[in-house]
Amino acid sequence: MGKTTIATSVDRPDLVIYFNDIRSINWFLVDPVTDDTTAAAEVKVKQIPIHPRKKGPTDQFPTNVSSHPATYLKDPSLKSGNALPGKYFILKTVPGLADDLAQRQFTYTGRFMDLKNYLDANIKYDTYLYSEGAGRHSLAPTIGGGGD
Repeated sequence: MGKTTIATSVDRPDLVIYFNDIRSINWFLVDPVTDDTTAAAEVKVKQIPIHPRKKGPTDQFPTNVSSHPATYLKDPSLKSGNALPGKYFILKTVPGLADDLAQRQFTYTGRFMDLKNYLDANIKYDTYLYSEGAGRHSLAPTIGGGGD
């Protein structure tokens, strides 16, 4: 599962859109987004500080473990479990107004207001936006190519 991060205001968390295939979200957008999870996996090393360790729950005299390095893998494409993060939204082209009919479902984290404002500025076709608990919104491409 891929994701793209869209910066919002300083005082709000960023808008993150999750998708199965980046082509499915870019089909609807004038300005294509990039996948944040395409970065290569990297091996990292961190230093574990000195800390006490008990031999058991009744150990009255814990021993100190010396400081040592720990090596781990940081993989941006790692997926844990089948749960989709955030809330869902559906983009569906308006029948009769769009040349191609399409419907795709995505999830997002952040504020719905930021999602709608982003899509208003970047939508390529006349599209309906369905969201969890928000009803249906009509999106129209901006004159002059959108995204401006």
